[in-house]
Amino acid sequence: MPRWKALSEELDPQVREFAGQLRRLVDRRGLSIAAVADRTGYSRTSWERYLNGRLLAPKGAVVALAEATGTSQAHLTTMWELAERAWSRSEPRQDITVLSVRIPGTGDTGGAGGEGISPGDPAAAASLRPADRRRRQAVLLAGVVGALLVLAAVVLLAGPGH
Repeated sequence: MPRWKALSEELDPQVREFAGQLRRLVDRRGLSIAAVADRTGYSRTSWERYLNGRLLAPKGAVVALAEATGTSQAHLTTMWELAERAWSRSEPRQDITVLSVRIPGTGDTGGAGGEGISPGDPAAAASLRPADRRRRQAVLLAGVVGALLVLAAVVLLAGPGH
């Protein structure tokens, strides 16, 4: 049984090549995903997403992998930059990762059963496409504005003499 699932044909060729390069690097070093997670500081779940092409690894994870494996950071970051451009311009895909993004404070899991990007996973959140990042930022901003409005109402209702 092969170690890796085939990468989706829907992936941009540069993203597919980058994920393949990361897979080959992990394989050549004989590392498990858990070992990669331990050596890089990024979670096992995040690495599964990165190596299966469901989410683009953030630059920090790529640099950490290069350091952990003694690989040229320049080569990997150049490949990452090409993949990142391709990822950013790709049409929105309806894969499980995008559908299951959790928006902090909303309980919204995108209808995918709660296996999304957890609010506390900055590595995964940093890899979201720009539209997904804007959505998260808009929800966060709406929450902050709502909290400020509640605070202002409390102050006004309390009045100067209370």
